[in-house]
Amino acid sequence: MAKHVLSIEIGTQVTKIVEIDYKKKNPHVYRAVSFATPEGVIEDGVIRDKDVLAVAFRNELAEAGMKEKSVVFSIASSKIATREVTLPNVKENKIGALVQATAQEYFPIDLNDYTLAYSLLETIKEGKEKSYKVLLLAAPDDLVDNYYNFAKEMDFNIEALDYFGNGSMQVLKKEIVLDYCACIQISGNTTMINFMNEGQQLMQRTIPQGIFNVAEAMVLSDECMIEDMDTACEALCRDKLVCRSLDYRGLDDDESIVSARMTEEQWKQQEASKSSRKVVTDAIGEILLSVLRVIDFFKSKHQGVELTSIYITGMGCKVAGIEELFENELNIPTQRMEHLVNVSFPRHFSEGLYNQTEYIAVVGAAIAPVGFKSKNAASSGSGADALRNAQLVFGLAVICAIAMSAFAFLQYNTEKQKNDDLNARKQSLSYINSVFEENEGIKNVYSQVNSLYNATETQNENLNSLIKQLEANLPRTMTVSFLQSNDDGINMTITSETDISIARMLMNLESMEMVDKDGQKIPVLTNISIPSVTAADGDDGSTVYNFSVSAQYYQVVQAMVQEAANAIDQSAQASASPAN
Repeated sequence: MAKHVLSIEIGTQVTKIVEIDYKKKNPHVYRAVSFATPEGVIEDGVIRDKDVLAVAFRNELAEAGMKEKSVVFSIASSKIATREVTLPNVKENKIGALVQATAQEYFPIDLNDYTLAYSLLETIKEGKEKSYKVLLLAAPDDLVDNYYNFAKEMDFNIEALDYFGNGSMQVLKKEIVLDYCACIQISGNTTMINFMNEGQQLMQRTIPQGIFNVAEAMVLSDECMIEDMDTACEALCRDKLVCRSLDYRGLDDDESIVSARMTEEQWKQQEASKSSRKVVTDAIGEILLSVLRVIDFFKSKHQGVELTSIYITGMGCKVAGIEELFENELNIPTQRMEHLVNVSFPRHFSEGLYNQTEYIAVVGAAIAPVGFKSKNAASSGSGADALRNAQLVFGLAVICAIAMSAFAFLQYNTEKQKNDDLNARKQSLSYINSVFEENEGIKNVYSQVNSLYNATETQNENLNSLIKQLEANLPRTMTVSFLQSNDDGINMTITSETDISIARMLMNLESMEMVDKDGQKIPVLTNISIPSVTAADGDDGSTVYNFSVSAQYYQVVQAMVQEAANAIDQSAQASASPAN
């Protein structure tokens, strides 16, 4: 891929050439030149006289000091068919194949005689669904070959062939990032309108009218007193010949810039001056009315969308007062755009009639061309070239084969060494198997013993602790004559000297606590009851109270016993099953 290229647009009236970085997002223009295209050498994008054009090219390139041989052509021709289509979600590198497979649906022509290309305009996301908006192009094979033949005449190497509209869009989508606006690029013979939203192209249309149509109207009009096209273009840029509206508002304003051909007083005295301004306003009005029809069509396709601003670029933005006329008639804020922010030009770049924005198409063609390819150029070539290419391919194939063999051999040795190291490490760690099996056996024995212990555990194991708590909590006026304990609870026979101490005893028994296995405090006894209390006379004549107390342990262990028994059974079954 070439670092620098000559990006070329051969227009009917003017040819523009820039030496520029190739396929860079923010390129630098090193040199730029524009010159009048020899009359009759090009028609609707087709080069009719290669010899005459080649002479003009050699002279202009030599004078500009441009020696680069790698070129990109930007072609403006009605012969190139375009369609904006929506394609389903596929990998981006598969879009080209999809375009080739479905192009016949969009172009009602014999595509065997056409070369296809595309430009990705926008990625559309609706929820989880994704699709692509694509500019699909079909250029006649003879048009593509026409430029390849001219390149051969000039000893150029074609890097790419681009479509005029695509080149313009590649630049504008980075220069204009506002909501819903239109860029009106008024060139010599055409006016291209790009509708955009936040840097994405919504629609593009071309009108076959430009500044040269206005200049021609001035030359043909007796009122303007203009003899040639160059003088007319200069007057458009120098003098404010455009009225503020199509009904000639401002025709008598003293603010009008006066031509250098006569004094201000002479200009005001000349009734022809008013007629000349009407001629210019009418000529530009034809362009404006065509633009208005395109805007109306855009609004019909995008219901509810309102344009927030309009930019005028190209040769048209040099016409004095043109933005005021467009703003008044379209009722949309309008401004001229004469400089490109994301493209750097030489310090002393000429800003005459052909300003920076007039080079938009050739600059964009070098950034991301659609890339029409000649079928004949791809399939033909001299015998020497074919042999040289075959030898080159064979040599590269041999080198690649040797490199791949060497790489495969080194990779094999590396992987073999890794395998040997892993086998050695596996052997050195084999003792771990016996350690693991021994550990598993001990864990199994421990589980069985622990389950057996849990199965034999009863609440009576804490009887000594219970007796000590009873000694601490029973009132001193009481004597325990009988105590019986089982897995469920206890029964006691007690003698008391006072009846009030019986109530205190009940409160003390209910407040007795112990710590469970989880470290939580829980009651020792529950469901405490005294079936009856009997009063009797004591030996000393006092009254004594005899009664029995029954209570249950707070935790009944039957469920725990069953759980432990189940665990023992499962462990026994696991030990008896054969190893996998």
